[in-house]
Amino acid sequence: MSYADGLLVSGETVLRREEQHWILPFYIAGRWVGIAFAVFVVSLLVNWLLVPAGGGGFLGTLAGLIGVVLALVTVVTLVIALVGIGWAVARWKSQEYVLTNQRVIHVRGVVNKESSDSVLETLSDAQIDVPLLGRLMGWGNLVLMTANEAGNARMLALRDPVAFKKAVLEAKTARMIQLGGAAAAPSALPGAAIAPAPSAALSAPRAATGAPTARVAASTEEVARALTALARMRDSGAITADEYDAKKRELLERI
Repeated sequence: MSYADGLLVSGETVLRREEQHWILPFYIAGRWVGIAFAVFVVSLLVNWLLVPAGGGGFLGTLAGLIGVVLALVTVVTLVIALVGIGWAVARWKSQEYVLTNQRVIHVRGVVNKESSDSVLETLSDAQIDVPLLGRLMGWGNLVLMTANEAGNARMLALRDPVAFKKAVLEAKTARMIQLGGAAAAPSALPGAAIAPAPSAALSAPRAATGAPTARVAASTEEVARALTALARMRDSGAITADEYDAKKRELLERI
């Protein structure tokens, strides 16, 4: 069981797990490798420019000293680069991004574990940032904008930020409908069906009186919340305009 699984509360289920791309440790620690390579090239140039053809004289001695210093700096930089890559890999392996039916959990830390979460009801928007390297290698950054004091949640180098964003929006819609008292999540949400709320079963059958099944009317406020959530899904591309219109008609009939 992962560390994030131990943070789940009663009734909370995991909908999706997302990982960071393998390029991230090398992207973070690669600067040290670049510095070591640059120092090595400078060392070669210094020796080539300052050492006379005979290899002696003041310039030759000076170039030799500079070459030794640059060689030491190169070795130290390479050692730092290797340690940095190892530490970056350990941090990469410790990262967990978990979407549940109630929140988005982010766990990090190699020795000391830290966790933060964004409650689905507080999410206002989600933005994707895919740099050039991400487009070439298939990763991107996702920022979840929230209304709480903790601020926005930034998720770096996700393997599939688009799919994770859609999953978050769908989970939020299902959560808002559940909290609003609707009978079930929209049919366009795969795998996100919500059990009828006890206080407002919109499609529950009538008592055993022999009468045909009828839908209980929903309040205007409940339907308005559901339509707002559906409109956001339509605008984000999670559902089509036709699916939105069909579900809108269904909800308006319950008023």
